[in-house]
Amino acid sequence: MSPSLLISLFSFLVLFSVSNAATKPRAFIFPIKKESTTLQYYTTIQIGANSTSLDVVIDLGGKFLWFNSAEYFAAATTYRPIRCGTKLCQISNGVGCVFCFLSPPVPGCTNNTCSDYAHNPFTGTLGYSGLGEDTLHVQATNGAKYVSPHFPFQFSDPVLKEGLAPGTQGLIGLGRTNIALQAQLASRFKIPQKFALCISSSGDGNIIIGGGPYKAPFQEISKSLISTPLIKNPVETYPTEKVGNSSVEYFINVKSIIVGNKTLLLNTTLLSFDKNGNGGTNLRTVRPYTILHRSIFRALVNEFVKEAAAIYNIKRVASVAPFGACFDSKTIANSKTGPVVPTIDLVLQSKKVYWRFYGENSMVKVNNDVLCLGFVDGGLDPVTSISIGGHQLENYVLEFDVTSSMLLFSPSIPSILPSGTSCSQFKA
Repeated sequence: MSPSLLISLFSFLVLFSVSNAATKPRAFIFPIKKESTTLQYYTTIQIGANSTSLDVVIDLGGKFLWFNSAEYFAAATTYRPIRCGTKLCQISNGVGCVFCFLSPPVPGCTNNTCSDYAHNPFTGTLGYSGLGEDTLHVQATNGAKYVSPHFPFQFSDPVLKEGLAPGTQGLIGLGRTNIALQAQLASRFKIPQKFALCISSSGDGNIIIGGGPYKAPFQEISKSLISTPLIKNPVETYPTEKVGNSSVEYFINVKSIIVGNKTLLLNTTLLSFDKNGNGGTNLRTVRPYTILHRSIFRALVNEFVKEAAAIYNIKRVASVAPFGACFDSKTIANSKTGPVVPTIDLVLQSKKVYWRFYGENSMVKVNNDVLCLGFVDGGLDPVTSISIGGHQLENYVLEFDVTSSMLLFSPSIPSILPSGTSCSQFKA
């Protein structure tokens, strides 16, 4: 190849790359992985001048990004504190102003800095520190790379990482805040403030920020999405949130629960918020299994056990903590939607709108001989009556339209898409 042709080709590639990056992105994609020992879901981000790569746990109801990383700390040349009284501080809705006089200033110790509490949802630990900003490097769904400057986060105390999945450095929030990941990307790139999760039970999944349309084989699933309002808890449920703020978590309006064809007899006041913000139903990626108020839990277990024996001839065995009902796996058949057991429906705004859990989402394999009903007793005084956990969120497309406050969810992927389809194929 002649030198002039090489130069022309190189110039074309450079121009193509620049023009491609300059084009407004339609949506962004982040991977989802599941850590096998903690059952926590995490993604990978790149931040800072050196594009430091960090694995961070995904918190669907979290406020913002926080992490502690020696690698980032050593190369944080573009880190800047968010000063008290600035517009970004107001957007961040911080709880105070922190002063730290270390010279020279470093991430986590800067003067006159907008501050907030980072929360570890696994240990309950809170970390009070200043907020900072740096450049977040992101990938669009077409493969192009973009940068989001002035991305806010907290460089936290290392003690806050206790209880996180091995190898992860912090936590990234997708909650109802101005500095959550989807809110910042929507504001920066003028894309819809919506995001979709497809969490796999056995492999990789993806987060898509900005909305569809989705690529094959998931374009068909868009036609089957069921919508239900995302409701706001009028009382803050996030630790240390300012009094008077509504909750940053995502709630849906569950009206009743059906096991098989039987509607459970429940104290329906538990399904709504009381004056203190207790009750209702939220979605929590930081809980491995759905947690129920004890009265709801007992009603569910009793009816499930009854139908499993009477209709499916399933044999119950000794319970294995933390579960309340376990069964002999040899007495349970299998299908494309998992173990053949009574279905569990969360009935939403009407009897025709419900979220159905088949055996793949209701049952947990404890060992080769035992399967357990994957719901957990939350006691008599939980803040939230029903917290839908990660196991029940797997193998669905869950699209959160934050602007219109709607959740769109698909039927179980194995129930409507060809065998072998997984969340690793979820693209836009």
